[in-house]
Amino acid sequence: MQTLTNDFLRIMLNSEKPSEFFEYLKKNNKLGSFSELYFLIVTCQDATWHPEGSVWTHTLMVIDVAAEFRNTYQSEKDALAFMLGALCHDFGKPYTTIMKQGRIKSPLHDLMGLPPTKSFLNKLGLDEFFSDVSAYIMEHLKPIQLYKNRENVSDAAIQRLSKRINIYDLYKLSASDHWGRTDEEATKRIHPAGEWLLQRYKSILAREKAFSVMHA
Repeated sequence: MQTLTNDFLRIMLNSEKPSEFFEYLKKNNKLGSFSELYFLIVTCQDATWHPEGSVWTHTLMVIDVAAEFRNTYQSEKDALAFMLGALCHDFGKPYTTIMKQGRIKSPLHDLMGLPPTKSFLNKLGLDEFFSDVSAYIMEHLKPIQLYKNRENVSDAAIQRLSKRINIYDLYKLSASDHWGRTDEEATKRIHPAGEWLLQRYKSILAREKAFSVMHA
């Protein structure tokens, strides 16, 4: 297992296409110890939102996009936490996916992704990353959720979110998630929800800074 962990860390921190490593594991029947990954292969998604296919296919596309953001992190630990967040963000879907009103849905897959993530990290001896990775998992849906209700989202709501996770880090994960697909927005590399959140947050910071200067 230690050799596999070393290979895993090397790939996640250095490879431009980490997906190739996971496809290798799948092709060579080396996923036996990682049910958390194997279950992604057999979990379907709604084709409207995920025309690329299964959760496995989506996840591999996401980590390849995430690798493009990896060099924005100054520390190896932060870079690995981000890459793990990208890999594990949909671990809850195999346990929550249902058919409802003719559509495939995965309610609460963020929350339900925590136990398999904890198990997965434990197997790799990476337990120390659980806190950071769980924040990515729990918040990865927030940009689109807030964007859908953006007319009613207060500055206070975004400030509370920023206390739970770094907004810039959340943007990178959300963008990776959004672009790890084969739809038009992914192809064009646009992410309205993430871009809206980032601009709202920057505006809040600018107003806070102006207020501080005025009252200095």
